[in-house]
Amino acid sequence: MRRRKLIRRSTILIALIVLSACAGNGIEEKAITSQSLKTSNQWPAQNLDHLAEGSEIKVSGLQLMEQPLGLVELTTDAGRNDSVLIVAVHGYQSSGYEWITGLKHLGAHYGSLYFYRYDWNRCPESIAEELASLILNEKQTAPYKRVILFGHSYGGVVVAQAASQIGAVRADVHVIAAPLAGFQGLTDNCDELQYDEWSKSVNVLQHRTVKAQDGAFRELEDDPQEIDLPFHEVYTLPPTMDGHRLGHNWSVTWVLDQHVGRAHRL
Repeated sequence: MRRRKLIRRSTILIALIVLSACAGNGIEEKAITSQSLKTSNQWPAQNLDHLAEGSEIKVSGLQLMEQPLGLVELTTDAGRNDSVLIVAVHGYQSSGYEWITGLKHLGAHYGSLYFYRYDWNRCPESIAEELASLILNEKQTAPYKRVILFGHSYGGVVVAQAASQIGAVRADVHVIAAPLAGFQGLTDNCDELQYDEWSKSVNVLQHRTVKAQDGAFRELEDDPQEIDLPFHEVYTLPPTMDGHRLGHNWSVTWVLDQHVGRAHRL
């Protein structure tokens, strides 16, 4: 299998929001443990109806991020379509609130919805390997017709790498505001970013923020979202959403809401 090897730009300095590997102790490689590969009926569950928005949305985000590592099943009190397996993957040092609105709207349409909690101090390649294993295990438990992944920021790097590891599964992989070209701190402890080719049954779609509006990227000389990969589509998000700046975190709401047909104004 041909590999596309990508060397990080030496000028990239990520010091903001979820991508700041320099803010903590750096990324350290850890082995996948059997504890993280649970069977589907053991996953913890979070009822989306109990996650408030508005002034309480950040509290709800913390509640989501306090879930144990692995897949977290997201439920509602309504019945929905269970033929599609959806997994949402957060970014580096995520506070969780950026996912609340979009996940609640997804939960109104889909019955097999999961949030993937992982240790962001691990390297993306091993996180992607674990994620792909979990997806394939879950797919064996039910006759899912399709898999949809949403990965934001560092999570976007993870799902882009996982795209080649899920085989011939029919899947759409949404990469949102992700520094696919690399960032400082990552390759200090991890291998250079590499993306294998994925099956023709897997569509990888990239959603890029406007660099000048993205608090994680706007101070950089180059846009780390720009990369030469065989995307099915590349979408540039608008600079505003509902009259406010559409930045790094609110890109999640835009993409997830657009997926279920909930339009936002510019």
